[in-house]
Amino acid sequence: MRLEFQYKSLVESLRLLTSTYEEQQSYLPDSVIVQDEVIAAFEDAFLLLPQIIEAELVDKKSIASIVRCFNLMSMAVRNNETSDLESFKSHEIWQRVRSLADQALTDMKESKGKPDLSHIDWID
Repeated sequence: MRLEFQYKSLVESLRLLTSTYEEQQSYLPDSVIVQDEVIAAFEDAFLLLPQIIEAELVDKKSIASIVRCFNLMSMAVRNNETSDLESFKSHEIWQRVRSLADQALTDMKESKGKPDLSHIDWID
């Protein structure tokens, strides 16, 4: 897998994660479960982080922001009180996850806004 694609996957997953639930819903196909896809997109991209780091495509500050975001998201997913859809939409912990994703994009000097998800093959 090319490094440019790996980096793009990370950036686009952060753009998706930082979006509001309503925005996420509008960006994704109707056939998917929004919460699951948003989480999976970032988890999949996070797995590519070692190669991105080795290629020096992100600096230490960006790495720290990405890891903080991933860690908080993982905690929210494992917590019964914050893993449901209603929590995902508006709970304080998910707002913090979105804020950390936003900070990661800032640290990476990447723009915010609508993610380009054309690289994802959706399963109906």
